[in-house]
Amino acid sequence: MTTRRGRGEGSIYYDDGRDRWVGVLDVTEPGTARRTRRKVSAPTKTGVRARLDALRRELADAGAAGPAAGTVGSVVADWVNHLPARIKDPASVAIVRRHARRITAGLGRIPVRKLQARDVETLLGAMAAEGLSTSTIRGCRSVLARALDRAMRDRLVLVNAARLADVPEGTVRQSRSMTTAQARQLLASDLDTWWRAYFTLALYCGLRPGELTGLRWEDADFGAGVIRVRRSLKWEGGGLAPGELKTESSKRTLTMPGAVRSALTALRREQAADRLRLGPHYRDKHDLVFRDDAGRPMSRQRVHKHFGDVLEAAGLPRDWQPRETRHSFVSIASDSGVSIEDIADAAGHVNSNVTRAVYRHQISDTVTRAPAALDRALAAGGEQA
Repeated sequence: MTTRRGRGEGSIYYDDGRDRWVGVLDVTEPGTARRTRRKVSAPTKTGVRARLDALRRELADAGAAGPAAGTVGSVVADWVNHLPARIKDPASVAIVRRHARRITAGLGRIPVRKLQARDVETLLGAMAAEGLSTSTIRGCRSVLARALDRAMRDRLVLVNAARLADVPEGTVRQSRSMTTAQARQLLASDLDTWWRAYFTLALYCGLRPGELTGLRWEDADFGAGVIRVRRSLKWEGGGLAPGELKTESSKRTLTMPGAVRSALTALRREQAADRLRLGPHYRDKHDLVFRDDAGRPMSRQRVHKHFGDVLEAAGLPRDWQPRETRHSFVSIASDSGVSIEDIADAAGHVNSNVTRAVYRHQISDTVTRAPAALDRALAAGGEQA
């Protein structure tokens, strides 16, 4: 026998075959005219009433119930298809999509309303056990969290399970720096004109990879003998172009060493020859120092693709990262006796505390040398009463 309730409250009946009370609620899926029937059950009539009440509250709070909200995979795909405008660099988009594929493979089939923090922790724990880096694990969790934020905005879920999940530590690859001998070996090797200019400027001046590829010829002032760091290569307006640096402290002017002047002069002559050779097919739009032989900007991906090959040809390990030329600059400068304050200025840090925090393992311990310096200074005057 069915117990009738008010319109929209559902109905309750006893199922002899299951020996349980069953409640039925008609649900209209949001954005459609399609109606579905949701069922709940419990050993007692009171229990079914409570479950129907909970289902109605869920519908009222989120505007959808159960299957209508979709799966974790569909929610992640929806966010990836509507990325925030700030995520436009091809490398960043590729990383987001890679994280999304990993999430979908591990959690994609779970109804998003049933996703729990422990499900997310299981996925992240498996990534850590696989030996993935901490940054990859955190990035994956971040993508899922932002996708669930969008689902909450659309009233598809009530709780963001990803933000409640604990994030395990993965592997951490410590940045390394070349020794002075390794840097000399690299610069003494048979580098082509482009790579010689790139490595010379990177090692002598400590520019970030984006600052190198975003440097324009007007920033290399041969008359004044300085390098002005004002831009970084970014993805803007559908293409790569030099854009503003992130902070004012990143803007700096550096003395142009003689080796840098020679390497840049050779590169400029080569580019002039390329321009004559290709004529109207030369595609230089931004007057970049580090462009390819057709005048086009050099993306981080293109630099990274050949970076290891060049190092290996020079007799060095090929697993260095482009950003580690900056670490090498800090290390070599510190070993050469340059003060931490001067290194911070050259690196474009707001103060030397940032330099210490980021490059602590590359900075020589000058404190231990202080007593020796004082010994020399005080000994020169002899003992005084």
